[in-house]
Amino acid sequence: MEIRITSRHNKASPSLQDTITEELRKVGRFFDKITSCHVILDSEHVEKVAEITMSTLGRQVVAVAKAENIGKAFDDALVKAERQLKKLNAKIKNHKPKPAE
Repeated sequence: MEIRITSRHNKASPSLQDTITEELRKVGRFFDKITSCHVILDSEHVEKVAEITMSTLGRQVVAVAKAENIGKAFDDALVKAERQLKKLNAKIKNHKPKPAE
């Protein structure tokens, strides 16, 4: 999985980038067909914004969260993305034809 981290209006520390990379690598347990992931960290206003965009085979998962701390915003966005990936995985696994009689 290709991971890109973009930081707007602020420089993301190397420790934060390492933490983000580790957390995103763990997301593969929910959905194993993720091809790329793009994280945008925005620190323009008082509220910090984290946006996670994951590209899968044929679909895109987008999660956005706001918080006073960039780490908290990323954690909230990651929870939202995990929820979407679990739902997508369930849809794919439950899409089976009815048995013929």
